[in-house]
Amino acid sequence: MFNRPHLVGFPGLWWLLALVCIVVLVVGLAWLIAVAVRGNRQRPPEQQQPWQSPYPGVTPVAPVQPAYPPAPMRPTPHEILRERLARGELTVEEFQRTMAALGPDPLAPQPPPPQVPPQP
Repeated sequence: MFNRPHLVGFPGLWWLLALVCIVVLVVGLAWLIAVAVRGNRQRPPEQQQPWQSPYPGVTPVAPVQPAYPPAPMRPTPHEILRERLARGELTVEEFQRTMAALGPDPLAPQPPPPQVPPQP
């Protein structure tokens, strides 16, 4: 009734085939995990080329532009005072007093340091 002549004779080959299948399965899973982990890493910005996408496997079509324009530069307090003086809203005395209270303009160009002549 349960006569299986094709299974008789070489029982050792079946466990060897099962062992090979398990090894292939474990190696395949390890390779898939390694590819998945390696694919999520990005290059540091200093190694990233401008034409390369920061996302692996994605080729950029055009340079990425910001979705909104940059914020306009706000005038400094010194510039506001100069404009108010030019419009006549301030007198020269008020302008000078307020400028002295504000201190030096950090964005104003600084004069070059005095050059010392070389000593012979």
